[in-house]
Amino acid sequence: MDATDQDKEAFYNSLSDIIRSVPYKHRSNLLGDFNARVGRDHSAWPRALGHHSIGNENSNGSLLLQFCNQHELTITNTLFQQDNKYKCTWMHPRSKHWHVGLCHHSP
Repeated sequence: MDATDQDKEAFYNSLSDIIRSVPYKHRSNLLGDFNARVGRDHSAWPRALGHHSIGNENSNGSLLLQFCNQHELTITNTLFQQDNKYKCTWMHPRSKHWHVGLCHHSP
């Protein structure tokens, strides 16, 4: 079931509060399944997205990229060339689209 836009906004606001509570000098890893397809536009998101991402960006991917950009996080499973099964959290059973879900603090 898809979350409403209000639920997604509340989620990212809460997550932002948590990220801001961690001292900047500490490294942070954020793990989760964001149902995100972040696309391949590295030039639009140079600090958040590596050169080895896949697929097309969806609305959840846009939210994740904006969040990562705001908090200086990098979607690390897009930094290295590897099989999709290693850079994505899961594949949708009907659409066969791969979804990502790992971010890392990039000081």
